[in-house]
Amino acid sequence: MAPDPDLPLWRELQQGNDDALNTLMERHNGGLFRFIYRYVLNEEDARELIQETFVRAYFKRHQFQPRAKISTWLYHIALNLCRDHARSRAMKESRLNESLVVRTDDGKELERDFAAKNADPARIAQTNEALLALEHAIQLLPHDLKAAFILAVLEDLPQKECSERLGISIKAVETRVYRARKILESKLSLDRK
Repeated sequence: MAPDPDLPLWRELQQGNDDALNTLMERHNGGLFRFIYRYVLNEEDARELIQETFVRAYFKRHQFQPRAKISTWLYHIALNLCRDHARSRAMKESRLNESLVVRTDDGKELERDFAAKNADPARIAQTNEALLALEHAIQLLPHDLKAAFILAVLEDLPQKECSERLGISIKAVETRVYRARKILESKLSLDRK
């Protein structure tokens, strides 16, 4: 395994250089935010969870043992926070009504309606309905399958990078993504009947 480029910064942070945390946040903020957002489907909640991820990492900085990469540890913290968040009943209910509109860092909005603007309204409605059904089905996946599916399929990361971020083997990533796809296929085919 290649040396962790974040390890020198982490050691600086452990020795009291809080500026090192800012650098780590700059490096990992984008990827962690996308992962968390796709998990919780709420921009405000995702922003709170990413802040909590870095806060927890900061307060546990002396507990980190370099058996894995810093990024893997950060993703584990984020994933645990996402799991806790998903267990909240109020969030489960409100999450089903959220749209897939995401604001990028430069303020642009990305919408879930991927159909052409001049497309048939019935087709647009059908596409939107299918996307909402898929979004709902992804939210119902077991946490381990959901995390692997989001990173490998929605984020389109290489399996090696997914395995590093989740702290599991490449084969485990393949298996989890395969199982997630099968569950989604089954769920979506049942919904169409």
